[in-house]
Amino acid sequence: MTSPSTGESFTTAIERLDRALNRLDTSVRSLSGRLRTSSQLQADSQRLAGDLDRANARAERLDQAAETVSRRIEEALTSVRSVLEEGDARG
Repeated sequence: MTSPSTGESFTTAIERLDRALNRLDTSVRSLSGRLRTSSQLQADSQRLAGDLDRANARAERLDQAAETVSRRIEEALTSVRSVLEEGDARG
């Protein structure tokens, strides 16, 4: 037979174990939620990095196009000035 104190000790130990398991379950759930959030943040970060790479490539193409347009405008202005100067020289 078990004495009342042994039965109480066993009951107390089971209650402590139950509380510890509940805390562990809560911690595991919290960690699982944080891991999901971390995975989502990592996926968002990768998506944003890809978006940034594409935006930088587009900006580079736009810069090159702007340089080309600027050069062509300057060439056109030079040609117009040349024609106007020839017209003034004639007359």
